[in-house]
Amino acid sequence: MISRLKEETKLFHVAVEKVLVKELKALRTQSEYASLLLKLYGFYFSVENKLQDNIEEAIMPDIRLRKHIMHLEKDLKLMGISFLPIDNEFSKNITSLSYALGVLYVIEGSTLGGQIISSMIMKQLDLKDKALLSYFNSYDAKTQEMWGAFKENVENSSYSIDIDVMLQGAKDTFVALKHWLQKK
Repeated sequence: MISRLKEETKLFHVAVEKVLVKELKALRTQSEYASLLLKLYGFYFSVENKLQDNIEEAIMPDIRLRKHIMHLEKDLKLMGISFLPIDNEFSKNITSLSYALGVLYVIEGSTLGGQIISSMIMKQLDLKDKALLSYFNSYDAKTQEMWGAFKENVENSSYSIDIDVMLQGAKDTFVALKHWLQKK
């Protein structure tokens, strides 16, 4: 299932990655970094809440640990940036387990690149420690372990997962995130 998702979403992944990398390379100040984090917060706040509502611990025992919003909030608070929850319309698409797992596939997959992004931001902004990078280091040393657990839970689920719906959830997430990041 996961290998099919990876293969069939490759172009969608590359498209959103280009937009994000362009934004990351353009960062020159902590204020610009905070703006990017606020954008990500706006996209993921309601999305994560819907995921928590649609994915039970029976299928993903560690679903409660798969919350990345708190890391965005921590980074923003450390920078003295205030924020309010934003209702992202895309979250209304998350109405089934299979679709939710497709969305979660994108989010969890993004943690794999987080450590590379962290190093990039540290250099660009001349940061002395990783304190402002908790979002991009959500799992820190456990990133590979968490990704492995995600894959195993999906692949070995006793629940009926519709791979086509899961695939659509992943594709839709990549497209929605790309459009969200491109908003001014």
